[in-house]
Amino acid sequence: MSKTIQLSLVIPGILLFVLLFAMFPAVLVPDRLDSSLQFHWAKGFSSIHSYIDGLWSGYSFQYFSGKTELSFWEQIGSSFSVTFTYMIIGAVVGMTLGIILGVYFAVSRAVWLKRILELTSVFPDFIIVLLLQFLIVFIASETGLVIFQVASFSTDDPAVALPLISTIIIPAIYMIRNVALHMSHTLTEDYINFAKARGLGKTYIVFYHALPNVLPFVKADLHKFMGILFGNLFIFEYLYNLNGVTLLVFSNAFAYEGYQYSLVVNGILTLLLLYAVIYALLKVVVFGWEKVFVR
Repeated sequence: MSKTIQLSLVIPGILLFVLLFAMFPAVLVPDRLDSSLQFHWAKGFSSIHSYIDGLWSGYSFQYFSGKTELSFWEQIGSSFSVTFTYMIIGAVVGMTLGIILGVYFAVSRAVWLKRILELTSVFPDFIIVLLLQFLIVFIASETGLVIFQVASFSTDDPAVALPLISTIIIPAIYMIRNVALHMSHTLTEDYINFAKARGLGKTYIVFYHALPNVLPFVKADLHKFMGILFGNLFIFEYLYNLNGVTLLVFSNAFAYEGYQYSLVVNGILTLLLLYAVIYALLKVVVFGWEKVFVR
């Protein structure tokens, strides 16, 4: 099956999934008497119908923030740039550091470093963010020196350094563990022992014999890597008060008039676009590693 045919099937399927997924808050309605959840499928399908009709009039791209009606197209640009900036830097730098440090952890005999890695890997992402913020507050209280802002207090004065550090650390931890595991296994293969018997240097063996056989695993795990990066995006933007895509959607999904189906659909589609763009860029990064070390 050609890629054109695959795309012609996948894209409508994704759109249908988003339309159906976004309608569930409209379908699940609490009963007024006992607060039990009731399914109102007609209301859900009515939301889909209204969204499709609103595409032609432009009404599907209007939403309420409080009682103020806003244009999705006018607001999404700044939110998209915020989310994209943090995600792309976190993804590329986190992957690069993860590969480099993963190789180092695989060949290093420093057991304490591996213990620290194992400890940090069990922490949920939001705990890492809170610990970083607590560390900054603790240093400021003890020394009076504020190293980084712990959150954005306004769009004119956004927090930059600490959110970037968080977006790098969280995916990097996963990549370090993944690369270290596959590298440790690869270094026990017979062809590695044969390379050692030929008198090849350790660095040459690691980067030009072992690493090329680890990179396919990295490429295969890109979706897991992206899942970690995007999985707690709302928590990340909420804790740092970043005006990104998820904060725009979740803070306005339920306006004073009720559930805003069109805003949620548009927000999910925006996140899927972000996912596709960043995934493509990460594949380019892995391809670059292959071009350098695969012979």
